[in-house]
Amino acid sequence: MRRICGIAVATLLAVTGCSGTTGSEQAPGTGTRTVKFSITEGKRTAGPEEIAVRTGENVALEVTSDQPDELHVHGYDKATKLSPGVPGTVAFTANIDGIFEVELHKSGAAVTKLRVSG
Repeated sequence: MRRICGIAVATLLAVTGCSGTTGSEQAPGTGTRTVKFSITEGKRTAGPEEIAVRTGENVALEVTSDQPDELHVHGYDKATKLSPGVPGTVAFTANIDGIFEVELHKSGAAVTKLRVSG
């Protein structure tokens, strides 16, 4: 019985990739990696501190804030307005190598750092 349970656990870990919760998921059929964040009272409450992607990878940053603001990805000059409680998304191809700040303009809240490399 223990062997069967061990095999089941090993299979489950292999299927899920042993990755844990990162707030990042591949959108089925799109080839876009979506990373989700929550901002409460001007502070990140969910989502990774840094995202590492390969040059040429499609990325979507989805942010839900409790206050109106604007999400901005520096270096890519991508932005979207955020309404309280409504997810806002910035999607793009990460084709510029470097480390880029992602922040909310009104509150100045740091959302994440985007690390792009070949």
